Amino acid sequence: MRRAWPVAVLLLLAVTGRADAAAEGCLFLESGNTWTLDSDCTVDGSLVVPDGVTLDGAQHTIIAIDPLNGAFRGGIIVSGGASATVVNTVITAVMLTNVCQEGHERLRGIYFNGASGVIRGNTILNVNKGASACQEGNAIEVRNIDLSGRPTTVEIADNVVDGFQKSGVVVSGHVDATIRGNSIGPSAAQRLIVSNGIQAGAGARATIDLNTVAGNSWNAGDAAATAILLVNTAPGTLVRGNVIVGNADVGIYVMADGVRVERNRLTDTGSDGAFDVGIGNYGDGNVFENNSIRGYGQRYQNVTEPEIGNTTVAAR
Repeated sequence: MRRAWPVAVLLLLAVTGRADAAAEGCLFLESGNTWTLDSDCTVDGSLVVPDGVTLDGAQHTIIAIDPLNGAFRGGIIVSGGASATVVNTVITAVMLTNVCQEGHERLRGIYFNGASGVIRGNTILNVNKGASACQEGNAIEVRNIDLSGRPTTVEIADNVVDGFQKSGVVVSGHVDATIRGNSIGPSAAQRLIVSNGIQAGAGARATIDLNTVAGNSWNAGDAAATAILLVNTAPGTLVRGNVIVGNADVGIYVMADGVRVERNRLTDTGSDGAFDVGIGNYGDGNVFENNSIRGYGQRYQNVTEPEIGNTTVAAR
């Protein structure tokens, strides 16, 4: 049986503990554990997807706006249990108040916290707070601080991301993530904040492959913006077959051990600041092989350049 339910019935705001409706205008068609969005709608708070439910946006748009007499808080779509799936949904934000939030109340497009699942086929545009230097506005964020038991597993695939604030895709903690086939544009706020296209860190194991990622550039010399950033990822993390375009301070920045970086194509265009590095290695036991790097002032940093006819670059 298929029934149209208002989101006030289907999606409780479990993360914030509020019982009010975040999006009274959003209607879903229910079929088993799949809820299909019936039309475009606006939200002024998080849509929480209950455990085991698939939210299928059917290519309709969910628009985040500020509530009356307040500021939008938290992710636009948030997991509410041990597993969730979000597919085929267009997500955007319009004129959100430039007030910096902390913790779970930071702005995200899709936010999985301690949940396994799938994030696939979504379009996430302009999840930002305008001319803001707030450390938030990640288009997709997956994290898990629970170190007991098995890691959460998440597939992030075939999404289109553009105009985010801090990062396009972030995975962090006790997570095993596949980040594949996504198209990630530049940050809308990279003149105000150090931004990254894809960031994996704090113990996450990631396979990052076959993505197209625009670089980001920071106008000061105190930090580097990146296309792909690895910080303390788990050994076995793989960066393979990605295409990096645009202007990046560092194309692929590896501050981790036991990482393999292979068959990526990096092309840098545009003016450069204090940093202009294709691939930087700041860890141990990493392997770099068959990468094509053009346009950067320094092709590699802390990596031995391959000799002619030898496509393998050994880690330091």
